Amino acid sequence: MKRKFFSVSLMVFLMAFALLFATAFAHGSEETTQDTQENGYYEVHEFDEEHYRQRLLDTGWEEEWLEMWTGGEITFRNLYNQSRFSQAAQDIMMGYSVVPSGEVVAPQYMGPVHFDNNGVLNVAVLVGAFDDLASATAIDEMREMGIIVYEVYFSQQEIIDTIDRLSDMWEYARAAGASSWGQGVENGVSMWLDPYSPEQIAIFTQFLIDHDINPDIMIFSPAVTDEMREFRANAVVAATAQTADRIVLVGEVEVTRTGIAFSLENTTGEEFSYGAPWDLAYYYDGQWLPVPHLPGAGGMCWFGMGFMLQSGGIQQYRVSFEWHFGELSPGRYMFIKDGWLGEWDNDLPPTYVLVEFEVTETTPEALPPVDDEQEWAPMITVASHSDVTPTGMRIVVENVSVYDIDHRAQLIFIIPAEHATSEYRWEWWEYQLDMLPLEGEWEDYFIHGEGILPAGGTLEFEINWASVFGELPPGDYKIDLSLGGRAGPPHPTGWVFGDGLIAFTVE
Repeated sequence: MKRKFFSVSLMVFLMAFALLFATAFAHGSEETTQDTQENGYYEVHEFDEEHYRQRLLDTGWEEEWLEMWTGGEITFRNLYNQSRFSQAAQDIMMGYSVVPSGEVVAPQYMGPVHFDNNGVLNVAVLVGAFDDLASATAIDEMREMGIIVYEVYFSQQEIIDTIDRLSDMWEYARAAGASSWGQGVENGVSMWLDPYSPEQIAIFTQFLIDHDINPDIMIFSPAVTDEMREFRANAVVAATAQTADRIVLVGEVEVTRTGIAFSLENTTGEEFSYGAPWDLAYYYDGQWLPVPHLPGAGGMCWFGMGFMLQSGGIQQYRVSFEWHFGELSPGRYMFIKDGWLGEWDNDLPPTYVLVEFEVTETTPEALPPVDDEQEWAPMITVASHSDVTPTGMRIVVENVSVYDIDHRAQLIFIIPAEHATSEYRWEWWEYQLDMLPLEGEWEDYFIHGEGILPAGGTLEFEINWASVFGELPPGDYKIDLSLGGRAGPPHPTGWVFGDGLIAFTVE
């Protein structure tokens, strides 16, 4: 596939968000000299940052954009070079031509494409590309434009195929010690092993051979470093040295060899906020030590989720640790989680949750299954609706929870019933009725049914959609309301939600 191009869209990462900028594409490069490239590399000229700052301004950058980068780790030199070749990088990866002749490097010879530390575009090719006339022409012209072209052993497709195969059998790869894998700037598949040792490398190499994967394509690195181990050990010491008297156990702890279940109460006057990570320690010779991870599990990342436990709230937890530590042998253990009370302050020590438990020879293997549907069942439901008119209706909602709720219902959308053919509401949204122009506060139009909804009780209210959707013609419809509100303790989070989908007919 070939394509000539004469303009480029500049994509830069600004404050962790992608912003698009338009700029002119410059053929040729003052970064490199065109007569000194050997093995794909040009000699790089040295210019100071002010030079590149001015070049960016000349290509359309605004002063305020550049001020945001001043003094950062990414240089103006890097930004300028990437700005000139960002579109070229995308086109090359898509198999399009970026050179005047319209030639491309044949797909079977293509390796990775990346920007180096100077922001210069690097294109890797297999040795066969230099013997293929069309590919060699594309290489020569890319080099004339200032793109670095160099020789590698593995094609981009080989790397992608290997990553895909490992992902398809990730459980087996992890059991062989693989913590994670992917593609970096090196020519191969970056593989992070845990533990990282000659023995584990030999085990994983045999795993690759058994699955017809070339071990030479792997670039091994440790998933867990000595610094990471020291940090974890110190964190266990710091946690177990604290008194966990603010987020406390309520009731008994259900212990198994692969998981535990317990309830916690926030006895403070502030919200307790925490994330997904937790850890396990075991007691040995008078001290608490980190429980060793299973092969491949030590370097795994946690999902970036946030949770909270309101003041006076009680939350039930079920923690399965088999995926991380396997089955625990008999001994004394500590479950550890950290978080903070109130507003986060880096200068204040964390607040710890500590749950001590013991595993014996007779401890069950696993926790009994739970009914997930019951756990996520809505706490507020629509009991009935009546008095339907073209502009509104009367609704009764029921609180099926044990908590008093400061309730409100938010209007989401109305849709002709003929389009609500799927069980997934987000697939209907494109068919929802158009909204009328609105003025003032949105709450005045969308919030209905405000009031106290007692535990086990009902709340009746009228909803009027005339100002939002106008008067509805006769027909069958569905309206979606977001039911919910603030629940007092011992509710864990303080927020309760319900299902407010109603089918109705306008006569």
